[in-house]
Amino acid sequence: MKLPLLLIFVIAIFSTVFGQVNPNKDRQVVLQHNKIGKTYVFDRSKKGDYNRTELTYLGTLKTKDRRVFKILISRWYWGLVPRATSRIVVFNEKNQYLGNYYVGMTYDLPNRIQNNTLVFENKDRRDCDSSIVTRISFTYGLPKEFFLECKNKMGDIYSFGDE
Repeated sequence: MKLPLLLIFVIAIFSTVFGQVNPNKDRQVVLQHNKIGKTYVFDRSKKGDYNRTELTYLGTLKTKDRRVFKILISRWYWGLVPRATSRIVVFNEKNQYLGNYYVGMTYDLPNRIQNNTLVFENKDRRDCDSSIVTRISFTYGLPKEFFLECKNKMGDIYSFGDE
C-alpha cells in the first residue's frame, strides 16, 4: 500500500516540476520573429491549472572577440495557484541554447539591453532603492554570476547554468 502512495506522490511532483511543454520550441519561435521588446504568450493552461509562458526577446550582446549572445527573458506561470519561474535565457548567434540565469522573482528580470549591457532597474522591486540601475556587461563573455543590487550594497547573486 505504501508503494502506490509514494508513486502517486513522485508523479505529482514530477508533473509539477517538469510540466512545462518543451520550452525550447516556444523560445525558437520568438527568436525567429526577431522583434526586440515584443512579448509572446504561450498559454497552455487548463481549468484550475496554470501553464502560461511569457517570452520577450531583448536583443543581442556582443563580446570583445565578436561572439554574439541573444537574450530572452522568460516568465513561466504554473500550478493551481500560479507561481512563477523567471529566467534570463541565453542563445548564440545560431539560436542554439547556451544556458540561463534563474532569477528569484519576475521583477528581478532585466528591462532592456542598452549600450551592449543588460540593464536592470529597481522600479518594481519592492523595498529596493528605485534609483539604482544595475548594468551587466558581456564584453568578456558570459558572466558566471552577477550581483543585482537592491539597496545599501545589498542584493542577490545570480549564477549561469545550462539546465
